[in-house]
Amino acid sequence: MEITLIRHGKSQWQQSGWLSPAKFAEWIKAYDLHGVSEDDGIPQMTFEKVKKANYLVVSPLPRAVHSANVLKLSCPFEVNHLFREVEMPVPFINLAFKLPVNVWLIIARILWLCGYARNVESYQEAKQRAKLAAGQLCKYAAQHGHVVVVGHGWFNRLLGNELKQRQWTLERDKSFRHWQAVTYKK
Repeated sequence: MEITLIRHGKSQWQQSGWLSPAKFAEWIKAYDLHGVSEDDGIPQMTFEKVKKANYLVVSPLPRAVHSANVLKLSCPFEVNHLFREVEMPVPFINLAFKLPVNVWLIIARILWLCGYARNVESYQEAKQRAKLAAGQLCKYAAQHGHVVVVGHGWFNRLLGNELKQRQWTLERDKSFRHWQAVTYKK
């Protein structure tokens, strides 16, 4: 049995610059509404994993759905909300200072990992969702043999940790770069 986790391609949304917390919240919404850039190089191994898959699960976010379409699926698939990316909290929403987008991303994710989850799913809740998702993937793998997930970097990390706890073996080093395929076997 195999479970392969693929991170979506690089987002079409590439706005950068200095943003206030309110503008950063708008940036996150725009990022979530966009698909992926198709001129990104997709590793051959990623295409091979998708080609060998017997079942595919896709996050409902546009960048994951678009990525699945770019990969030209040839097996049955489902779009499943359980596999969506973990949300990004927006800290300091009422303050007027500005920071670069990349700095906001780092601050928001560190705060989230430390327990800050203003109006979004908490780190602990995301870990619980990853347990449910891993259980679902194990059932799919038992039924279909090789299952592929087209998802997201942070949630794929949580899924990978859950699979390791369930005695799944990582096939090779993890990579959470865009279009990378990470496979677990049992």
